[in-house]
Amino acid sequence: MYRHNAHVVPVPWVRRLVIDAGRASRRRHAIHGLFEVDVTSARQLLQARRLATGTELSFTAFVIACVARAVAAEPGVQAYRDLRGREVIFDNVDVGLPIEVTVDGAPFAFTHVIRDAGSRTVEDIHREIREIQADPARSPSVRKESWARAYLLLPAAVRIGLLGALHRWPNQQRALAGTVGVTAVGMFGAGGGWGIAFQLHTLSIVIGGITVRPALRAGQLVEQEWLQLTVSVDHVVVDGAPTARFVSRLRSFLMTADGLPGAGDLRRR
Repeated sequence: MYRHNAHVVPVPWVRRLVIDAGRASRRRHAIHGLFEVDVTSARQLLQARRLATGTELSFTAFVIACVARAVAAEPGVQAYRDLRGREVIFDNVDVGLPIEVTVDGAPFAFTHVIRDAGSRTVEDIHREIREIQADPARSPSVRKESWARAYLLLPAAVRIGLLGALHRWPNQQRALAGTVGVTAVGMFGAGGGWGIAFQLHTLSIVIGGITVRPALRAGQLVEQEWLQLTVSVDHVVVDGAPTARFVSRLRSFLMTADGLPGAGDLRRR
């Protein structure tokens, strides 16, 4: 006789938050663009720094810095509509980044908000991410655990309705989740690939994998490193033209390793 080997466990409270977020995101009118960017120069500079100084500077921090500067140059892509139908466009770029920590003995990615990322250096953003990974209690998001547990006591329809309407309260959206969402799925595995995340922000970026393949440079085939990016916007708020300008700037910043030590020397070659 065949026997099923299985065990039943309760759904962790943090997983219930993710389920609610997924259901609430269905209210967004998302448009997704899948892009590839040559990040060979940036990867080379990061490696050279590691070899020369013995200190690491994360690629994720570099991408976040580039995203934030591109948004700062085109702030309309992080606009939100309030309850009166007005557009609220923030001056500062606050990036919501999922960071994996251990909650109740299990790994969970909570959203930490990197404030004013558009005016900060790659080193500064890297340092903040590492500090939160080492001590999640430093993040205001983790300190809101009691609020999250109280929220889960509400009926499911009420919870999803509140999350779905969060973007109509722009200041609350900014305080809880930031103005822009960045998810670095490349941190959890190797190889290439794109990802499409929940659309909880007007602008969401998924940092995918990196592939190595040849490209023609100065008449010669050389191996280059290509980053896969998914850019998603809420089309109710953002049109194609500002999105295209944002993507163009983001491409330029990533390709030229903008913000990394030594990037100026590469551009002068």
